[in-house]
Amino acid sequence: MARTNRPVSKQPIGDVLRARRVELNKGLRQMAAELGIAPAHLTDIEKGRRTPSEDLLLRIAKAYGIPVADLRAGWSRPDAVVAEVGSQDPVTAEKVPEFLRTARKLTTEQWDTLIEQARRMQSRRKEK
Repeated sequence: MARTNRPVSKQPIGDVLRARRVELNKGLRQMAAELGIAPAHLTDIEKGRRTPSEDLLLRIAKAYGIPVADLRAGWSRPDAVVAEVGSQDPVTAEKVPEFLRTARKLTTEQWDTLIEQARRMQSRRKEK
């Protein structure tokens, strides 16, 4: 599914979370309770002193209504599949960083095209 191009926030992710929590009309204690964490833990996340676990990141996305990709980008936390694919064999471990450096500034449409091309290449490979 293609994502629309939207501006990337220049604010620290903790500031984005705090602002969104206020928009949702929820206090710190209320949101912490919904997330199943201590208010102090949420304070530390909002102030940038802590980053959430994978499970908590997913709960935050749901509770705040923020896309998981935005949170991952804000915390510099790629999906686990990035490390899995990037280290699956020596050739891939060499080529993935080069590929990602080359693809660094692609638009959403360019990413979609690239992903479709990779799918076609994988399909052809399976057919052989």
